[in-house]
Amino acid sequence: MICAIMQPTYFPWAGYFHLIAKSDKFVFLDDAQFNKGSWQTRNYIISNKKKYLLVVPTKKSITKTNILSKKVHHETNFQKKHSKIINTVYSRYPYINDLKQLIRYFEKLEHKNLSELNTKIIIYISNKLDLNTKFYYSSQFNFQEKRTEKTIRILNELKATEYLSPTGSKEYLIEDNFEDLTNIKLSFSKFKNNEYKQEKLEKFIGNLSIIDLIANLGWKNTKDYVNSNN
Repeated sequence: MICAIMQPTYFPWAGYFHLIAKSDKFVFLDDAQFNKGSWQTRNYIISNKKKYLLVVPTKKSITKTNILSKKVHHETNFQKKHSKIINTVYSRYPYINDLKQLIRYFEKLEHKNLSELNTKIIIYISNKLDLNTKFYYSSQFNFQEKRTEKTIRILNELKATEYLSPTGSKEYLIEDNFEDLTNIKLSFSKFKNNEYKQEKLEKFIGNLSIIDLIANLGWKNTKDYVNSNN
């Protein structure tokens, strides 16, 4: 049984959904510490043929605040603003109608904190992509361990036989001697952000939010893209 664990991020890139697609169980690390300037609150789309950063406004909090406790600045009406920007810049893209389904959901989305905002978006997109992965939240286990020890405890709780990790975690998993601490198989995602046809662009711009992929390919082809064994 394959399990992946990731922090909930804002409109993630395709590689995030590839991890979900290749896992039987996926855990949102929602009790991880909030990190200003991380993908927890931002992601890129394309505007005027350049990368454009969408940022979720959040309220000030103490340094050790976790994603689950981080409050969003609803007073800025950022959902309506982001929806308008996305609809405007992608209005003439081939699958704007598919993208509008997502944006209508997002604009009306109710949430109590940053984690809930991100996880609801991710689950909605996963359902549209027909991903049958079962979702969990690290906070539901209330484990106090850190880094690799916490990861292993979650994996044991879910009876995982294989841990599928993003390549970005490889260094600290090796440093923490993951494979010496458990019999759970460790593997790393081999997903690559292969080029796809981007409307109005002569040179491909990669590592963008899933928003760009949906606008250019639509739900069906996006599903094939994130399921691919790159």
